[in-house]
Amino acid sequence: MHMLKRFGCRKIIILVLSSLFLLTPQAFAQLEIIFPITDKVKSVSDIHIIGRSSVNDPVTIEINGEKNVKKLIESKGADGKKFYMLMTILKLNEGDNTILVTQGKTVMTVQVNKVDSPTTITDWTESYQNFHSSDRKEICLNCHRFQNLNDCVNCHRDKFMGTWVHAPVKQAKCFVCHEKDNNLIPQEPFSVTCLKCHENFNNQMQKAQYIHGPVAAGFCTICHSPHKSTDKTHLRKPVNELCDSCHASNELGFNYHQKSYIKFHPVDKVFVAKLNKTLDCADCHTPHYSSDPLLLSTDKISREELCAKCHEEQSTAELLKVLTDKHNAAGN
Repeated sequence: MHMLKRFGCRKIIILVLSSLFLLTPQAFAQLEIIFPITDKVKSVSDIHIIGRSSVNDPVTIEINGEKNVKKLIESKGADGKKFYMLMTILKLNEGDNTILVTQGKTVMTVQVNKVDSPTTITDWTESYQNFHSSDRKEICLNCHRFQNLNDCVNCHRDKFMGTWVHAPVKQAKCFVCHEKDNNLIPQEPFSVTCLKCHENFNNQMQKAQYIHGPVAAGFCTICHSPHKSTDKTHLRKPVNELCDSCHASNELGFNYHQKSYIKFHPVDKVFVAKLNKTLDCADCHTPHYSSDPLLLSTDKISREELCAKCHEEQSTAELLKVLTDKHNAAGN
């Protein structure tokens, strides 16, 4: 009888231990990164990190060696069970960024390559996986409907803060550009959306003989940030840097002014007293459209008058002749 009791006790102990073993994985933090969708991402802007965990332990976020501790937000699933959400926005450096997300013994790594050159990506939405179009958004639908401005501001408050904020953004008209029925993705090419407001620009462009390639393709956001910028015209980078992204590119085969007579003209870091500024590409070229095949700003003035913006008017014809003679003499 004692033996049966002892055997029975052992059986119960074994069953209890087996049950504990089966439950053990649930007792540990099950950290999951919901966004970015993959662990290797290209981006042109700061990035959101969204995750969830089965426990409420704080999460350490490390980006390029800098650490921050984030508290999680309690939430409930459709089944009523609790889980905890991680939501943060990280500022990226140009180029490669390594992000470590740590909770307890769980460490997850995300590699983000921040790019802003049209030689690298045609348009950022093609390479940057969209959270709103993935099935992972279902996790967030417990609290967010993605149908009102409050939900936009919860995650995208950085879009409303900048030296220059695009008027529709400043007026919180997110759904003018972001289509609710298209996972909040604007129509592509983006110019379909942009030209709804920029009608005068569109009318003038339709009459132009020559249109800059990215403009003709409708990818306004290659050069312009649609939300905010440090530049009044919402350029992504200073003018010369932006133009260099394509026009000093070995990948695209362009080599600045090397195929024309202007290669004998200094264009880099030249201070012009008459303009009281350093010369940039937009002083001579229009970035959108022109009646000139080189997109020179000569719609209302001659080439000589364009040169006279910097040079003395009486000498411009001779200067053009000298540059052309040098070009011809070089055998180009």
